[in-house]
Amino acid sequence: MSEMMRAALWVGPEQIEVREIERPVPGPGEALIKVAYGGICGTDMMIYLGVHPRSKPPLVMSHEFAGTVVEADGDQFAPGTPVAINPLISCGKCWACTHGQPHVCEKLGLVGIDLDGGFAEYVVVSQEMLHVVPDSVPLVEAALVEPLAVAVHAVRVSDLKVGDTTVVLGAGPVGILAAQVARMAGARVIVSEMSNKRLSIARQLGFETVDVKEQSVVEYTMDVTKGAGVPVVFEMAGVQPTLNDAAKAVRIGGQILQVGIPKKMPTVDLTNIIFKEVRRTPTRVYRDEDVEIAVQLTGSPQIDLVKPVTHILPLADLGKGMEIAHAAQDACKILIAPNV
Repeated sequence: MSEMMRAALWVGPEQIEVREIERPVPGPGEALIKVAYGGICGTDMMIYLGVHPRSKPPLVMSHEFAGTVVEADGDQFAPGTPVAINPLISCGKCWACTHGQPHVCEKLGLVGIDLDGGFAEYVVVSQEMLHVVPDSVPLVEAALVEPLAVAVHAVRVSDLKVGDTTVVLGAGPVGILAAQVARMAGARVIVSEMSNKRLSIARQLGFETVDVKEQSVVEYTMDVTKGAGVPVVFEMAGVQPTLNDAAKAVRIGGQILQVGIPKKMPTVDLTNIIFKEVRRTPTRVYRDEDVEIAVQLTGSPQIDLVKPVTHILPLADLGKGMEIAHAAQDACKILIAPNV
């Protein structure tokens, strides 16, 4: 008789059901993971609202999760090993995959989007996705490895140099992590945000902040740079106001890291970008080495993975967590604990 587990399934737009389903069994090259924490991401919100182009119900969401190995094919991962996940699924055959860029595979998929993910007591994944986390790192922090990898990738592909001043537009989970990575790389970091909760977190972490409800981040940036603008801007929100601010805050010949993914077609002031010869560098996810660097950074005193976590909820409250995340006012990173 098959063993059972609890899972929170997305069954349709704004519909979550917690059910008893069969616990998955690992096959060749796979591992069974007991999920400690899974994070709610903006992509999960798109799925929840029924607007994601690929995901089909019923689905166990969450591509940001960490846990411990229960069972693995072979002897590479012993039971009890703490792991974080690189959830990317690449085809291995397209131009991107055969030219060293599998993270932007033409058919890129993710666990938790195209296959069942971490909002369940257990999940099966390919062993190639596993990154061992040091025993000293709490799993609640390891659950932020995936969004930290997004931040690491963005900073690594940027032109940021030691001593630069940079602006991070949006202090959501990835924004606040990118700000920390940029500061660790030697930059002076200005963080703009409109959520009081997220501004508070940024200030607790020691960042120079701009509350855009009260002040223009463009004016602030121009003031501190004597009208020049900054060499690198990290656009993290993907909304029209921050897209506009990015083009205005960047200096001539500078770079905009486009990390935020717009939910609807934005308007971009190309004339301003052309006249300033600004380069807009989009980043989608991360390379596997970015995930490995993120794992290494979990033990760094310069990266705080505790303060960004504002909510830890049981599996039964996933629907509530999605609504809190959708409001985007009183939360930063929301984690679900399936085995609590």
